[in-house]
Amino acid sequence: MNASQSPSPQAEAPRASAPCMYTWISETGKLIEQVRIVRKGESSRARGRIVAAAHAGQDAFTLEYEAEIGSDLAPKRVQLTVSTEAYERTIDLVCDDEGSWLLDDPTDTRSRVGGEGVVDVDITFSVFFASVIIRRLGLHSQPGSAERRVLSVDSMTLAVTEDSVTMSSDDEKIHGITATAATSATVDADGFILDVSGLSRRV
Repeated sequence: MNASQSPSPQAEAPRASAPCMYTWISETGKLIEQVRIVRKGESSRARGRIVAAAHAGQDAFTLEYEAEIGSDLAPKRVQLTVSTEAYERTIDLVCDDEGSWLLDDPTDTRSRVGGEGVVDVDITFSVFFASVIIRRLGLHSQPGSAERRVLSVDSMTLAVTEDSVTMSSDDEKIHGITATAATSATVDADGFILDVSGLSRRV
C-alpha cells in the first residue's frame, strides 16, 4: 500500500463514540443513580453509582458498579461494591464463553449462579440495568412482550438469586420493569428510561 492510500475499513480498529451520562433521581429525592457509558464499536462499558439516604426503615448505602455490555446488548461482566455504615463488600459476576454466570464473592470463592439460558442482570433500585434489559429485548422499538429468567442482585446485601422478569410494551410505555417491582416507564428512542411512574425520573 503506498502512502497515498488509506487503510480499508476492515483494517481500522473500532472507534469509541462520545461517552453518555445519565442521571435519575427518585420522586422522594432520597435516591440518585448516575452512570457514564462509553461505547467502542458495538460494545460498551458502563460505570455508575447509586446513592441512597436512610429512609423508611432502610439504611443509607452506596452501590458502585462497572458493567461490560456486549455487541448483543447483554451484560458480560458486572462488578458491584456496596458500602453501608456497617460494612463494605464486593462481588464480580462474569459470563463465561459457554454463557454460564460465575460469581466471585467477598470470600474469594467462585461459584456458578443462575440456570441455563440466563442472560440478563437485574439490580434492585437500578434504572440503568432495567434499561439494559429493555434495550436487549428491543421493547423500545416496537410493541411486544417477553418473559426471561434473570440474575437478581440485592443492592444492599449483594445477594444473588435467579428470578423471573415479565415485560411488555405498547405505543406509550414499557410495563413490568424489574423482577422486584411491577410498574411502568417511558423510554427514549434508544431504550433508556426517562421516567418510572411514581418512582424516579431522569434529570
